[in-house]
Amino acid sequence: MSYGVIYTVPFKSRKETTYLVEIQKDGYEGEVIELTGNGENPFSVEIDDEEFLYTPTRFSTATIRIVGNDYLQSLYSTKYQQYRVIFRREGVIIWTGFVKPELYTQDYTSTKFVLEIQCISAMSTLEYISYKKAEDNYSFVSLWYLIKRCVTESRGIYSAVYVPHIYAKNVEDYQKLANVLESMTVSEQNFFDEDDKAMNLKEVIEEICKFLNWTCVDWLGELYFVDIDHNGKYCKYTPDFSSFTMESGNSLSVQEIQFSGSDHTLDLLGGYNKASVRTSNYNVGDIFPTEDYSKLKSFANPEDKVSGNKVTVKRFYIPGVYKFFQYNKNRNEISESELASYKNKPDEIIGAMPIKRCVYNMVEKNGQWNPDITNYNWEELIQVRRGWKRTDGNHDFLSRDKILTFASQLPVAPYANGAIAISCYIQITANDDLSTDSEKREGTPYCQCSLSIGNKYYNGVSWVSDSTARFNINFPMSEVSGGSFGQNENTKTLNMPYDGLNGYVVELPRGKPLLGELKFVMYSLTPPPGNYTNSFAGIGYYIKDLKMSYKLIDGLEDELSESNDRYYENVVNGEYINELDEIKFKLSSYNNDGLCYGKVLLNDDYLSNNLYSSLYDQLIRPEEQLIKRIIGQYGATKIKLNQILMSDARITPITLLSDKHMPNRKFITTGGELDFKMEQFNCKMIENNGRY
Repeated sequence: MSYGVIYTVPFKSRKETTYLVEIQKDGYEGEVIELTGNGENPFSVEIDDEEFLYTPTRFSTATIRIVGNDYLQSLYSTKYQQYRVIFRREGVIIWTGFVKPELYTQDYTSTKFVLEIQCISAMSTLEYISYKKAEDNYSFVSLWYLIKRCVTESRGIYSAVYVPHIYAKNVEDYQKLANVLESMTVSEQNFFDEDDKAMNLKEVIEEICKFLNWTCVDWLGELYFVDIDHNGKYCKYTPDFSSFTMESGNSLSVQEIQFSGSDHTLDLLGGYNKASVRTSNYNVGDIFPTEDYSKLKSFANPEDKVSGNKVTVKRFYIPGVYKFFQYNKNRNEISESELASYKNKPDEIIGAMPIKRCVYNMVEKNGQWNPDITNYNWEELIQVRRGWKRTDGNHDFLSRDKILTFASQLPVAPYANGAIAISCYIQITANDDLSTDSEKREGTPYCQCSLSIGNKYYNGVSWVSDSTARFNINFPMSEVSGGSFGQNENTKTLNMPYDGLNGYVVELPRGKPLLGELKFVMYSLTPPPGNYTNSFAGIGYYIKDLKMSYKLIDGLEDELSESNDRYYENVVNGEYINELDEIKFKLSSYNNDGLCYGKVLLNDDYLSNNLYSSLYDQLIRPEEQLIKRIIGQYGATKIKLNQILMSDARITPITLLSDKHMPNRKFITTGGELDFKMEQFNCKMIENNGRY
């Protein structure tokens, strides 16, 4: 989008510093109108001053004060990024934000009045932008991608982005300045709920910051990801993140900065000796959806088929959960748009269709023939018409053609430490229908299947990189009487630790997971030689109770609560406990939690306690590290100061402040108000115990 300037508000500070407020409109190309700012305080910025040092974001708001008789009603909007506000000092941008929709304070009685326009910082508008998938389907994305995405979507104009150099895969990578955030990934489905409603981008950036124990701060034209316990280097990135230089925080005394007022206050903040982190394990739940026939739309209601006293009734439907493949007699796949032309002509379709079937007998009583049922007893089936009879009397068959897959994308997650079972029943029928098929059939028909997760494919023994890999599901028909349903072979063995799982079992890797979208395709049934005559061509066969299920290794979930969340807390010694409010993570490390969307991965493997932290010079688990940090910072009471200082460009969110009247204490800026007309900073600072 392109913004054009619609209003300007120039003013000078008491030190004759030139400032300019620009109000820009998305898509505007008209003339620029100059407005008069309130002489006392035409523009001020207030930075959030949440007292908890590990709050994930500290964004800012601004107020424009204009003198005049125009209510500027054109600025009324319902869009949070329609009117952008750019604030310049001597031509350099030091704040970017947007006019907050429909929030104005004004005098309505005077001819001239002060109109106050409320603005929010660019990063604050992320609250009103929903997360969108990186591609058409869900995928794994890196934390670095998410950070860059949030900064870009804010439409803020930042001269630099500061990222602390804290984490790495190992010490060697840390010394090489390698960006480990590029290797830390998570499933995008973590940012969508069960109803496919997306989180907003402010929630996304907050979850990343909580997980990394950082605070995102927009500050005088620059964006900082602050680690309050870090006294080392920061990577100072260019606005497009294409390159960086290394920079350290500075130290200043308030006496060196100088005071601009005398309204100073001191508060004593309480300490904590207990902290807990709750990881919200967004469990995948049922990986494989099941078809609800009661919700399917009708496709065809053909005439009943009668054979002697037996009647077969069928109702055909449009599938919901599954995508069924259909073919015409030229062996070409029928598209969704073409399928409509076959409505009420299902016998002309080769391939699979969902049906309801009812078979009953006509019985004679007192000279009248009536059904032997009073209500239809519907069977919910998948009918597979496997082939057709040609004009030369021979038959053509579907041979390992696709018959079904899932219509929607299955969960994109890390898959490990469990197994998938596939089970169903098939019924072989004759060319006209089941009613004439009472033959005893021998042998073992089988259907080929394809199962993949990401770029790995199951070949019947192991997971391989060959995309053509298939495996066979067998149906031993020698145990099935004529016309009955036969179940697929159960391959589960006694030593498989998946209690209650039955069917064709596909074991997932132990430890290192398979990553990505799960896909499943079933191909047409292949009959063995024997008494599967050409009559097998017509109706072919029916599938009943097709089910796919996932089971975690027995015992892995025993440590979790009923809500499937995991808790971390510090060990407390002593009778007196002052507990901090519970901190909730939607991103977390893996700790035998089962199949979850929110688990962060490192190098295509689970992130557990294997992330290097320079703060402790060891491998850590982020949740446990945050607890150690909190206890280190809040093990004793802390001092909070509010001092009126001169504006000083040297003060940043990573500056350590000191006061000669409080020796051996260091402070970090945690918010305040900047009055640019008076060139003063009402600075709020909290004692920092972790950086020196």
